[in-house]
Amino acid sequence: MRPQARSLHFIQYGAEHVAKSLSIRGGSNEVQWEPIIGAVIETDAGWVVFDTGMSRAAFSSPAIAAAYGAGSPAHAGRSPRLDPLPPDGAEWAWLAGADPLEAGLASVGLEVADLSLAVISHLHVDHSGGIPTLASHGVPIAIQARELAFARSGRVAESAGFHPPDWQHPDTRWIELDGDGPLAPGVSAISTPGHTPGHMSLLVELPGSGAWLLAADAADLGENFLDQVPCGSAAGGTAADEADADRSLGRLFDVAHEHRARIIPGHDQIVVTAVRHPLGGHR
Repeated sequence: MRPQARSLHFIQYGAEHVAKSLSIRGGSNEVQWEPIIGAVIETDAGWVVFDTGMSRAAFSSPAIAAAYGAGSPAHAGRSPRLDPLPPDGAEWAWLAGADPLEAGLASVGLEVADLSLAVISHLHVDHSGGIPTLASHGVPIAIQARELAFARSGRVAESAGFHPPDWQHPDTRWIELDGDGPLAPGVSAISTPGHTPGHMSLLVELPGSGAWLLAADAADLGENFLDQVPCGSAAGGTAADEADADRSLGRLFDVAHEHRARIIPGHDQIVVTAVRHPLGGHR
């Protein structure tokens, strides 16, 4: 029998107001609220967090706000969509608590000190925000080596939705990965490049509810799967990156079929609300 984790809990760190075309290749001009989510997994080797949301420091950055905010060029001419999710008066993003990672963990009764490992799907600002907090607590962070090399290459900037201070903390304990592989009992990395050159998804195998495949930004919405349309943004900026995104969407289907897994898209509020864990987590 393959190793299994003990439980899976979903976290919502907040939400972001983004153009649908960032999530769906060829998508419409609608601007919609999409959740910023992560997960924590209980394993025999300790607690594992997958993705860490956006930091307050990034949210406060004028460059990030200019690139990402509702008034940015990316949103120019796009029609707003009415969603019940954000609180009244919300700006271009809303975040949980002073430190969204700490607030998110607290929502499931955990603290950063409880973590044995963090896994970062990729280094866009809405996934990397908790890295400095993890580094300050000595939590090791697994990431694809290609992703870290891409971030350090000088090819990324806040104008494209990256926040370099997130991964420049000198005390960060990186675990650099090369493709698929086990990370903890019942938790495995699944390489899904395209959205970024080193993007990865996560496979979680539980004894009761079976396998869960957390797509992250290889597929933001249920629509990516229903219509078999890849993500709308390839940060590498080449035709090869877009081809990788196509293959990665197909790979998610293949892995889900092999493991009879439930696929969870990375930014779909309807799906996240529907699978919100019961008391004690999914098991």
